[in-house]
Amino acid sequence: MPKKKKGRKKAPSKKPVAKKQTKSIPLSKIYDSTSVYTTHPIRDYKVSKKFYEEVLELSVNLEIPEAGWYEINLPLKGAMLGLSQYREETGDFLPSNSLNLSVNDINKAKNSLESKGVTTSDIIDYPDMVSLFSFEDPDMNKIFFIGPPREKSKTK
Repeated sequence: MPKKKKGRKKAPSKKPVAKKQTKSIPLSKIYDSTSVYTTHPIRDYKVSKKFYEEVLELSVNLEIPEAGWYEINLPLKGAMLGLSQYREETGDFLPSNSLNLSVNDINKAKNSLESKGVTTSDIIDYPDMVSLFSFEDPDMNKIFFIGPPREKSKTK
């Protein structure tokens, strides 16, 4: 009688399965142009809401306190600022890079903010390009107001 071989049984051969190919769609065809937003982390929603509504005169679009999520309408149709409530378990609080908002008159914008007690930087002029200044929200998120250039190039 022949001896039986010890060990594993040989697995039955598997037929190769053709991978399903999906056609790639260019992103330019699927962007949703109804909204765009950036997000700032915040520590205290009541303080931030007051700043964005009363100082910057922007309205709240959406409030979901249980999720720590709030949206502020920006002065461009479909543009929003998300305010995300900071939670200690997520690590150190880090302000975002910046939010840039266009204004028609940089001097009037600066005067308006300062009259509301907001500390602003000096206006920086880039001749023929732009004039801008910055300030911070209550959580040190940097905001820039950017307006038409106040200065023209001296060389042309």
